[in-house]
Amino acid sequence: MLEALRRDADEFAALVGSPVPAGWPQFDEGIEFTIDVLRERPAQAQWWLHLFFDDDVLVGSGGFVGPPDDGVVEIGYEIAPAYRGRGRATGAARALAAQAFAAGNVHTVLAHTASHRSASTSVLERIGFGFLGTFPDEEEGTVWRWELACPEVPLSPFSALKR
Repeated sequence: MLEALRRDADEFAALVGSPVPAGWPQFDEGIEFTIDVLRERPAQAQWWLHLFFDDDVLVGSGGFVGPPDDGVVEIGYEIAPAYRGRGRATGAARALAAQAFAAGNVHTVLAHTASHRSASTSVLERIGFGFLGTFPDEEEGTVWRWELACPEVPLSPFSALKR
């Protein structure tokens, strides 16, 4: 399916049953990387890219930066510009965290943001992530690191999370 996105947006839209929103994906390199990884490790599909839908309309994507490593996973997500500011990123981040904890082998979810206040930092704070500090990053210079520990009461998954 992701290879269809690389080839032709209309072909991808037909496969997922929704138009491809303008400005999505913002990070094409993530799609390319995911395609390459899944060719080598298809059994790890749950730990890579997921599509987010709202009323059967594609609104964004996100996933994990690989499978758990000693009980820790990192999430990332993006919502298409036309669908931002309506709680979809919050739902997406919450769903990814819930999926990670439901796997049974994850005790901590990490996220990284640009090193300034933004909509993404608000999303993470809203769902309980704690700020860990500023860390060096090869691409961004510095990033803010956020952490969410496995709750005693599971998070409820976002019903629109699809692979």
